[in-house]
Amino acid sequence: MDEQLFDFTTAKTVTGFTLEQVIAEMQKPLPASAYKPVPGASDLTDIDPAYLTEVATKIFGPIGFGWWYDFAPADLTITAEARTAKSGREYTVYTASLHKLIVRYRLIDASGKVLISEPITATGGNDNEVESYAVRGALTNAIGAAFAKLTWQLPVYKGQLSHRNAATFGDKKPATAKSAATARSATATDAAPESAGSNGHDAELEALLNFVIPPAIQSKHAGKKLSEVSAQVLEWYATKMAVTTPESQVLKDKAAALLALQLQPA
Repeated sequence: MDEQLFDFTTAKTVTGFTLEQVIAEMQKPLPASAYKPVPGASDLTDIDPAYLTEVATKIFGPIGFGWWYDFAPADLTITAEARTAKSGREYTVYTASLHKLIVRYRLIDASGKVLISEPITATGGNDNEVESYAVRGALTNAIGAAFAKLTWQLPVYKGQLSHRNAATFGDKKPATAKSAATARSATATDAAPESAGSNGHDAELEALLNFVIPPAIQSKHAGKKLSEVSAQVLEWYATKMAVTTPESQVLKDKAAALLALQLQPA
């Protein structure tokens, strides 16, 4: 369909959400139980994927009609590695890597014209002793990465919301002029006026730029800050790198958040 005939100003999802509402709903905090520490990395936060299915269905409608995903069988690779536990038990770990998954959603304008979105592409990966679970995990991971581009749980990827503060996130009342001034005087090291770099946007950007690529990542850039790699490398981490470990998931999320933040006005 010719997009010029489609009225984006009145566009809504199948369930009646405007594009502005879609973005707002995607970023809303979930119940505290939705956030869990990543096994083996308690400082990192994992989001229960069941909530994404629930929210996506609420916003876009049933899967297969309001939104859907697809991938080519050739883009899914599975490898197996024999391992031996400390106890002596021998087992096999299957690693599933999904190199390209596509998510689309349906929009309807006031005149009833229907528009299918452009493809939202993402990658994903997972490993498990059960092959089918590894594949399922790779799919779930890729779907989550695709929706992250629609600002799904953006506060988590920006480091504002985690399993540690989920129960109280958003409860804080705006600081009064007096309390804000007191807080500044208690933490300031001199009387210099606040610089532009002290606003939230710049603070988040600085934190992401200073994120150190984990040494466990099999990359010649391991140990470097994200600010020290090229734009092409950063984009590869964010969009093409297969996720096979918690560390690679964190790197992918940080790179994606940095790319998104760099596009936002300060």
